[in-house]
Amino acid sequence: MVRPIARVLLFPFAMVVLLVGIYTAAMHAPTPHHLKIAVAGPPAQTGPLTASLRRDLGDAYDVSTATSVKQARRLAAHRAVAAAYVPTPAPGDRAAGTPSTTFAQPPRPSGPLLYIASAAGATQVNLAAAPFTNAAVQQHQFLQVRDLVPLSADDTSDTSAMYAAIGLTLAGYLSAVMLSTVFGTGLTRRRTVAALAAFGAVAAITVWVITGPILGAVHGFAPAILVTGWLTVMAVGMATVFLSRFCGRMTALPAVGIFMFLGMPASGAALPIEAMPAPIRALHDLLPMTSTSGSLRQVMYFAGDGIERYWLTLALWAVVGLLLTLAYDALKARRAGRRSDTDALPRQTAAPAPSR
Repeated sequence: MVRPIARVLLFPFAMVVLLVGIYTAAMHAPTPHHLKIAVAGPPAQTGPLTASLRRDLGDAYDVSTATSVKQARRLAAHRAVAAAYVPTPAPGDRAAGTPSTTFAQPPRPSGPLLYIASAAGATQVNLAAAPFTNAAVQQHQFLQVRDLVPLSADDTSDTSAMYAAIGLTLAGYLSAVMLSTVFGTGLTRRRTVAALAAFGAVAAITVWVITGPILGAVHGFAPAILVTGWLTVMAVGMATVFLSRFCGRMTALPAVGIFMFLGMPASGAALPIEAMPAPIRALHDLLPMTSTSGSLRQVMYFAGDGIERYWLTLALWAVVGLLLTLAYDALKARRAGRRSDTDALPRQTAAPAPSR
């Protein structure tokens, strides 16, 4: 009796170990790795400062230069860099964007200027601003911070896209797990795909209605949000269907481990991907949640710019998951056919003993 109970409890134990182990290892001590920042101004002015920053910051930051303040604003607003520093701004430079609510602002700004885009990831702002805040303090100056793409008033914590992505990912793997657990091989592949497609549409609409019209947290072009949601459910769902061919009733364990426990920190939605350990950073462009949260952020704050590559990644997950499932089922059926043919062959009888 003890052994069956222990076998049943092994699943929740493994879930706890994965959740605590992966999340803690990934996010307990965020440290920047090649976080991109820029210094703007004439080369004679930015050269010594850039050299000093590169020497002091090492591999934690990638420090580049911008020849003009206009270029610096463009880099920050288009997420090419996490922050752009202007040591000696002109009066007109201080009017761009809005005053950052993350940092105290000087009543009469006269010191250096920092451009950020909090909509690109609010958690990376503090990391990106730290070197310039320290430089301003050392020079006894007050750093002015201007936000070129601020967060909306209904998303001040910058978590709406993350929670919507988590919900859609949950809908993808949990629906596939339930279908495979309840129906097993009794549900044909065609019906499985149809069920996932229909459920994906319902889940996408539901998540959008809750986060959008009801709460106002996720905003933007509704059809793009719905396409992102449907593709997410299909991507995660079809990959989970393939996993079910190997894992059976234990499919939920690898599915939640890959798509949730690894997917969430690797997406960069909770903390900047540049602050994650190397193994997690390597998964950033591979796992679906990166594309889901990235798509939602692009729709919400950047007019959907570059969303196609996120949709392509999700579509590839869905198509590859389906093709691998088809290939596995075909191979299994072929092996079963060969085994049946072998069993159907008449057994060779022993040769009669020669008569004497």
